[in-house]
Amino acid sequence: MREDNHDKRMFYKLIFLMAVSLLIVIVYIWKWSTDDTKEQKPEEMFEENAQQERDENPDGLDEDKINDVLSSEEEGNTEARKTDAEDESNQSEGTENNQEEEADLEQNYINQYSEQEVEQAKEQAEKVLALYLLQVTDWNKWEGAVTSDYLDKMQNEMTNFKDEKAKRELDSIELFASQPLEKGKVTFGAYATWHVTVKGKSTSKPMQLYYMTLKKEGDKWIVNDMMTPNNQTMEGEGKDKK
Repeated sequence: MREDNHDKRMFYKLIFLMAVSLLIVIVYIWKWSTDDTKEQKPEEMFEENAQQERDENPDGLDEDKINDVLSSEEEGNTEARKTDAEDESNQSEGTENNQEEEADLEQNYINQYSEQEVEQAKEQAEKVLALYLLQVTDWNKWEGAVTSDYLDKMQNEMTNFKDEKAKRELDSIELFASQPLEKGKVTFGAYATWHVTVKGKSTSKPMQLYYMTLKKEGDKWIVNDMMTPNNQTMEGEGKDKK
């Protein structure tokens, strides 16, 4: 009889322990499920968003700073464009002023002599410069276009610089009136460009500014001097004469 009672007590204890264990499991499952689904507070959401923005922007740059930088760059570009436009305007004005000054000088020549004489002087200056640049040593073509003293000077200079292997081809001569150095004379500036070829191959394309002075002999103008701003030689290289 005692043994039966003992077995019953053990059976009840076992049932009790199993019930307690089952209750613990149920409580754990309920707590786990309610923790995942609880509603997040607004201030917690704000803090998380702020932290996310800081993570995405580690350098700490915000839109205001970026806009300030872009605005400064745009102002700098605008100022640079304004400066470029002013430079172009000044260059254009300078060119226009030079053209007006040259036109005034040529008009002064026309008023002092005549339009026909000024045109004759320009043609003579262009002819002599072409003879010089092309190294023409047929001196008959020079006669009547330059003074006798200047012809002697050209004969000496071109004999020293004559290059039989090189061939010259004249590209252009642009004349403009310049201030005369002496009374009774006229001066023209001339921008000249030409090709130099050796054995059919182009070796250089010089460009040079010349100033040509003409004086009146009889009824026409003839060249009595020609110079360059840097006193350069025929090739524009500034070599010493031999």
